[in-house]
Amino acid sequence: MRRPLLCLAALAFAGSAALAEDRFCAGDDFSDSPNLRIGKIATNAPRVNFLRNGDEKIACPSVERDCRDKAFLVPGDLVVLGRRLDAFICVDYWTAQSGRSGWLPAIAVEPTPVLGDPADWIGDWKRVEAEIVITNSGAGLRAEGNATYGSLDPDRVKRGAVNLGEFSGPLDLWGGQATFVDKDVTPNKPDDFGCRVRMARAANLLFVQDNGQCGGMNVSFTGLYQRAGK
Repeated sequence: MRRPLLCLAALAFAGSAALAEDRFCAGDDFSDSPNLRIGKIATNAPRVNFLRNGDEKIACPSVERDCRDKAFLVPGDLVVLGRRLDAFICVDYWTAQSGRSGWLPAIAVEPTPVLGDPADWIGDWKRVEAEIVITNSGAGLRAEGNATYGSLDPDRVKRGAVNLGEFSGPLDLWGGQATFVDKDVTPNKPDDFGCRVRMARAANLLFVQDNGQCGGMNVSFTGLYQRAGK
């Protein structure tokens, strides 16, 4: 008689683990969609708190006080939109120095226009430890990207332990979205060991996300870029 009870317990554990995973927001995943979807915090509230992830014991995300994080966003802040869970949406909020992921009430986020004119993309775009230069080659847009990990750490620099990453080639621009795909990568296979980068232009910012295959260990182009000199 114990075996059915053990099976039921195992199923219950698997179900609770799956539910906890479903309630965990790690931001927008590169393989979730071909584009970066950008939204902004609506103007109908002075600020919007991030909501904590849920687990087997805590039924977050929820607007209940126990689920509210101290960190918050204000109207006009731009976020990268991920998956929906009921009345909540998983987002990435990036700055030029760092970023974080978390749940927000979906009603607090509204779509924001992306810029599709090639002229809006041209420039020298920078964030901490990364730079992307976008030019118009005459045949379309072209991007040259360079990034490091550890270049701000004097000890790593002294030891020669700074990791490097780069990509270079044409950008496929369509509908306010741009993608770079290494020539050896099949575009529809996100797990290929080759560099893939997707970008979106909104407001005066460049949003970038790579697939983690564009350089040495911990090197990433993912983040928020500002045009140099602006």
